[in-house]
Amino acid sequence: MALTSSTLAAGFGPDEWTQYRLDATNNAVFSNGDAPLKRMKFRTGDQVRATPVIVDNALYIGNHATGGMFRFNLPEGKAAWHDDNPWFRHAPNWIHSEMIQSDGRIFVGYGNRAFQSEFVRGTGDSGVMAVDPEDGATLWSHATLGEVMPTPAMWDETLYITTGGGELLALDPGSGEQRWSLELPGWVSMSSPAIEDGVLYVGSLNSVIAVDLDNRDIRWRFDETASFTDVPPAVSDGIVVMTGMVGRHNLSDQEKRRYSTQRGGFHFIYAFDAMSGELLWEDLLGSGPHQPNNTSGAPAIADGKVFVGSPYARGMYAYDLKTGKRLWEHPTNAGIKGAPAITAGKVFFGDTAGFLYALDAEDGDEPRCENGQATSKMKLGGSSNAASATALAPGGPVVINNTVFVGSQDGFVYAVPVTEFDCR
Repeated sequence: MALTSSTLAAGFGPDEWTQYRLDATNNAVFSNGDAPLKRMKFRTGDQVRATPVIVDNALYIGNHATGGMFRFNLPEGKAAWHDDNPWFRHAPNWIHSEMIQSDGRIFVGYGNRAFQSEFVRGTGDSGVMAVDPEDGATLWSHATLGEVMPTPAMWDETLYITTGGGELLALDPGSGEQRWSLELPGWVSMSSPAIEDGVLYVGSLNSVIAVDLDNRDIRWRFDETASFTDVPPAVSDGIVVMTGMVGRHNLSDQEKRRYSTQRGGFHFIYAFDAMSGELLWEDLLGSGPHQPNNTSGAPAIADGKVFVGSPYARGMYAYDLKTGKRLWEHPTNAGIKGAPAITAGKVFFGDTAGFLYALDAEDGDEPRCENGQATSKMKLGGSSNAASATALAPGGPVVINNTVFVGSQDGFVYAVPVTEFDCR
């Protein structure tokens, strides 16, 4: 995030958080010069699959399955909402959405991944709600047909959500009343929309879509026999980056011959011209076993490079944003689903086995030290034999004032100072 005098907050974090991972690059990094927090963890009531949000002197997070909502005050880390019963505040269904904040309100989507029908994902209560950041009280709730697992986005005093019913909805942020809607070419699962210069980008089933918010219509769409519905796009320098999973049966004959030694789901990365939708470049990240849920691999953009992990190929990759040249790759033992955070010459990311990594952003190697050594990865919580319960996925880490925050499926959000990865 480019820092200006208007974006520097008096508190520990930024003074608002208006879309998935802070801005359209997905590189959720902020600093106003405050000292990093000490290492700590924040206990919640259930798995954390969302990305932590830090605004002013508070951390906000929601729970998978229970829909519990939490605020923790910083820097001490104490639960702020109903200290006698910190699990009092709940959404009606799962929370995979970030709890974004703007104009004195928190907005969060809710819903699950079960299907009502072939065309509608999300059973039970689904929708988006606004809550008071001071006490967590519900201000309004807007029900939808199909889940709202993607993070909402605020733009020009309008709240935008995408749904498991294949709609883009524009809501009044003060009342939750619908202003307008647009049909999308398929349901949206975990593809949190990115908004840049009045255009909203999102993955909808087998399409990548750009919506002109002033004209309220689809500016362009890219259709492919690939699953884009779980992938939050990243946007920078007039380029939109997405990943998508393609089954072998959907490959062309030429691609089948080219990739004859690879099996499973084929994970591709794509880059588009943000204005026209022209496909600028693409590449196969790799292939691997089918993912039972969340087929993402969310990209982030920093310093003219794209950084992206793969749950299929099990590795972190870096590309030149404009040319599509693969700059490096670093294999891991487990899949990577959440977007990385890039700062201080390092790439921070978590994997589905519960490890937090810090690699050199220039070449993808483990940090090098003239004297001593640096930590390149650490296990956060739980047992190494319980990967399914300790995954740092699908939400990725954010870095606020040189403190890495990441949620875990073991029920905690962890805060780790960047200095723990420095040479010692």
